[in-house]
Amino acid sequence: MQLPNSELVFDHIAVVARSLEEGANYIGDKLGIEMPPGGSHPIMGTHNLLLSLGSDCFLEVIAIDPKSTAPNRPRWFGLDGFDAEPRIGAWILGASDIRSSLDGIQETAGSIIEMTRGDLTWLMSVREDGAVPHSGAFPKVLQWPIGPHVASKMGQRGCSFTSLTVESPNADNINTWLDGKLDDPRIKIGYGETRLTAVIETPSGPKVLS
Repeated sequence: MQLPNSELVFDHIAVVARSLEEGANYIGDKLGIEMPPGGSHPIMGTHNLLLSLGSDCFLEVIAIDPKSTAPNRPRWFGLDGFDAEPRIGAWILGASDIRSSLDGIQETAGSIIEMTRGDLTWLMSVREDGAVPHSGAFPKVLQWPIGPHVASKMGQRGCSFTSLTVESPNADNINTWLDGKLDDPRIKIGYGETRLTAVIETPSGPKVLS
């Protein structure tokens, strides 16, 4: 994966759900499209659906995999005990050097662990308690292996990423950490009750996810 001059780049949005079926129905209602298949994460006992939003970003629906063995640690994305309607639960940034990018903020971001999905392996920040930082407002960070972005191999439905608005009581802290690291006018972070809202361009026009 080749990154622009900024240290971090927008990578994907994760919609959390109680089941993939429920998550897929949510996306169908909001975007009017059918989510393509994804894969499973044996380390976390989860599985997902994956939709390309361009050559270098994507939309994920993630849920606990009922057929998987429960992990010996809390699942990521705060999925343990999640019992609500599907929603954007996290936004994820890509890094070329994740250890350098997260230096000094491990208490917030979590430790760096190796993840797998099929034959794909990558690094990602995951808190020991499985929670997403600042209830999802603070971005998770990952590092893909060198090569074409994984979005290029995902199912496509003619959709593209337009913008993401992140509202949080911790907006100042998030902006301070991202200053000089992320240069993307599509991402807006402001003060308010925690809420993530994305605009996705679809074959039938722009649609909103939250």
